[in-house]
Amino acid sequence: MSEEKPKWNMERVRQEIYDARTKIFVVTKVLETGSIKPEEYPEWVLVIKPLLREIDENVAKIRSLLGEEVPAGEA
Repeated sequence: MSEEKPKWNMERVRQEIYDARTKIFVVTKVLETGSIKPEEYPEWVLVIKPLLREIDENVAKIRSLLGEEVPAGEA
């Protein structure tokens, strides 16, 4: 019987983090430069707002798991 590879390894985690940072950077730059105006593309806002909520919710969890103090209001 062959040994199964773990679903997650450090290389995969590193790549996922890199990809996530790139995507957040792109969203920020698109909004900063006005390349896409939210009022012209309301469907885009409908996608971004849930993403931001998920990021906010997970920031406190990640800080806690890393042993960092979670600022008041983020827990």
